[in-house]
Amino acid sequence: MDSHTGSATASPPFDLVVRGGTVVSHDRAVRTDLGIRDGRVAAVGAGLGGGLRELDATGLVVLPGLVDVHVHLREPGMTRKEDFASGTRAAAAGGVTTVVDMPNTLPPVETTAGFAEKLALVTPKAHVDFGLYGMLGKTNADEIAGLATAGAMGLKLFMGQTTGDNPCPDDGAIFTGLRAATAAGLVVGVHAENDALLRRLSAELRAAGRTDPRAHLEGRPAVVEVEAVTRISTLASVAGTQLHIHHLSTAAGLDRVRLLRSLGHRVTVEVLVAHLLLDDTAYDRYGNLVKLNPPIRPADDVAALWRGIAAGDVDIIATDHAPHTAEEQAETDVWHAHGGFIGVETMLPLLLTEVHRGRLSLPDLVRLCCHTPARTWRLDDRKGHLGVGADADLVLVDPAAPGEIDPHRLHSKHPVTPYAGWPTVGAVRATYLRGELVAKDGQAVGAPRGRHLAPAPATATPAPSTPATATPALAPATPAGSMA
Repeated sequence: MDSHTGSATASPPFDLVVRGGTVVSHDRAVRTDLGIRDGRVAAVGAGLGGGLRELDATGLVVLPGLVDVHVHLREPGMTRKEDFASGTRAAAAGGVTTVVDMPNTLPPVETTAGFAEKLALVTPKAHVDFGLYGMLGKTNADEIAGLATAGAMGLKLFMGQTTGDNPCPDDGAIFTGLRAATAAGLVVGVHAENDALLRRLSAELRAAGRTDPRAHLEGRPAVVEVEAVTRISTLASVAGTQLHIHHLSTAAGLDRVRLLRSLGHRVTVEVLVAHLLLDDTAYDRYGNLVKLNPPIRPADDVAALWRGIAAGDVDIIATDHAPHTAEEQAETDVWHAHGGFIGVETMLPLLLTEVHRGRLSLPDLVRLCCHTPARTWRLDDRKGHLGVGADADLVLVDPAAPGEIDPHRLHSKHPVTPYAGWPTVGAVRATYLRGELVAKDGQAVGAPRGRHLAPAPATATPAPSTPATATPALAPATPAGSMA
């Protein structure tokens, strides 16, 4: 794709010119050229001057690099499952140029010192740019200001049991942490499940002798999600916190979010690729491989999430890339099985297939996977778009190329996926990070060059209210689908 040009007497105005591609933003797709200098987009338009390198993108779609705000790269402490090198190589090959890694590692990222240790450990291994979450835990509210200063992308609150089995904070600890997050200007992302309820229901199923994959679904019914979404939205509104719900999975949960927004609660919502492409019949086909927290849901819930995307009620699509070893994923007893599976490398081919089927447009894909994630975590000065001044994170896509998900070509340590053999339409031909090639035709190339990202300073922090004045103090309703 690249060819070298240039004059011996004058330097071309650009390091790289991408010519003739269809450049996609969150609201349009235009055939135009991009001029790149010093790793950033320097010009957009026809008839640009020459470049040291010229890339002919005729017939290709040029997307901003995807921003996956929900990955578990398992480092430190669980590198038998994945590590930062393998996980970010997978991201690059799949067209994801920014990942945000979760804090439920061993040890969990609960302190400023722990954050610094993790940052030093993973930075030399990163093939794409990355952010790191800190934990909102039971006893670490006094660490939150330091986590923000150290460059944490946000805080993750686990209201329900998941990998790492980190103790879920009680409501008092949650509220204290939310107020600290507000003061520090950090987004709080939430795994919204009622822990006490899911543990009680799961214990009843275990006592009845159930070990089959569907028992996991039955132990986490929609009320587990709805109650947690309602409770955390109420507390976050009182604390003035910018709230994000990770992996919302049910029709009832999305209905509750609509209601809460109509009452003035500020909340963004993410759904997973898995919750859009799999329904509960997957348990019969894949067994515990598709065990997730929250679980794969019935078809009516899947349809409701797609309607939420079309209506603008869903803000972000992410992966919850959650690797485990092949042996762990072969476990037949659902209570011993590990929740989650890989996804960062298959996300874009699978979503491009949905574009081909007419369920998404290319601007929808960019809005959900690039633009809104970058805005929500205050990275949009450089990430999530291809306007002048943005980092030159480019994904060149052949939108009509047929293919299939081939585990033998995936980069994760344990490339076990329910999507193995699924046909796809739309192929990632090349991924560029800040103007440099990091993957070509599904293979990561080059040495690690990813950088740590921290959110830009918050321009305004909502004033927290006291519980006694919670209702009058709520912010005005946010239009569905907008950034809050």
